[in-house]
Amino acid sequence: MLLNRNRIIQISALVTLIYIAVFKGLSTFGNMDQLLVLVIFNDPALLGFLFIGVMMLFEKNENTLQVLAIAPFDEKNYILSKSISLTVISLVCCLAMAIAAHGLNFNWIHFTLASILTSMLFSFLGFIVVARENAFNKYILKAIGWLLLLSVPFLGYFGLTKFYWYILVPTQPAIDLFQASFDETFSVSRIVYAYAALLIWIVLTYF
Repeated sequence: MLLNRNRIIQISALVTLIYIAVFKGLSTFGNMDQLLVLVIFNDPALLGFLFIGVMMLFEKNENTLQVLAIAPFDEKNYILSKSISLTVISLVCCLAMAIAAHGLNFNWIHFTLASILTSMLFSFLGFIVVARENAFNKYILKAIGWLLLLSVPFLGYFGLTKFYWYILVPTQPAIDLFQASFDETFSVSRIVYAYAALLIWIVLTYF
């Protein structure tokens, strides 16, 4: 109900359609794998990070959280209900963009798990960032700062720096998994690192 009321599903669908149109238009220019990874990474990042914050701010202002605080309601149900809902939306959007840009010729296992794990990670990070904020403007400023910081590993992805500079940044394993989805020659050791690191970061941010 909250997702529908806040138009999050509609906004996600619209953004996905715009990206699909862009990919279709650029398909004549050749390989777009690097651009595809950047754009698809953006989707769970924005859905999980910004929308979690926006929904939680709405609930703070409507005193929903105060009611839940005295209700026989487990905290983990509140966190997981939002995270899983946004992850499902994100997965559908990511798959739609990947199929539009790359057809069916990619590693579905890596891609699906990358979408799910990345969305969950950013959802939990969104809870952490919004927890002490009550004003939308302050939250957006803080969220933009966090997103810029978490996007630094793309410097390594585009070859401007060495990737191993960012192995302790939670977004590096997510980028690696998305990259492995479209690159059959991607290092097995990097894939193992990506899964292990992402799972560790998800557990840490959840707690």
